[in-house]
Amino acid sequence: MKNFFILLVLYVSLGNTYALSIVYDGFECTEDSAVSSIPAQSRFLIEQDLGNGHYKLLLEGGYLVFKDKVCLEMINNTTNDPENFHGLSQIKAVAYFNGIHLVVSYGSIVQNKDIVPGNPLLFRDFNFPIMYTLVFDYLPAKQAFKLKSVTGLSNAFKSHTNAESSVTQSFSLTHVEPVFPVETIEFFIKD
Repeated sequence: MKNFFILLVLYVSLGNTYALSIVYDGFECTEDSAVSSIPAQSRFLIEQDLGNGHYKLLLEGGYLVFKDKVCLEMINNTTNDPENFHGLSQIKAVAYFNGIHLVVSYGSIVQNKDIVPGNPLLFRDFNFPIMYTLVFDYLPAKQAFKLKSVTGLSNAFKSHTNAESSVTQSFSLTHVEPVFPVETIEFFIKD
């Protein structure tokens, strides 16, 4: 535990905050997540130490998705998301680490192509935001963080205009979903 903090302070003081990260090696999400076999990686990089156990992180590679099995949805996957014009490769995250537990939160905006297929990108085409909070237990002997629980918060917004009455109806639905992983998921500390 003490070694982790010394290592973290050393990297931050040298200005090399990208050198320390926590990494999960898994498999990319596919249409049939039960047979996913394409290796993928999720990596949280320390962007900035804000003090008192608070950090700014960058999430690269993929983020955890809980389907039939746990898989990684790739952030810069332009094959499944051709609308990713800007080649997004990182998601900003925040974290708090008290020496025993690590809590990481991040979010994304995902286009909902089922609402208005084939139309230009409009406000009503989004499911937004989707926010995840991951809670880890620190395993000092393994220099790893074991995922304990996940909470997903999503807010779907839809707007529909009735052609007969020209009345537009809008609604927002907030959905909170706790996830308790049945399989062991560990993120390892790496340089």
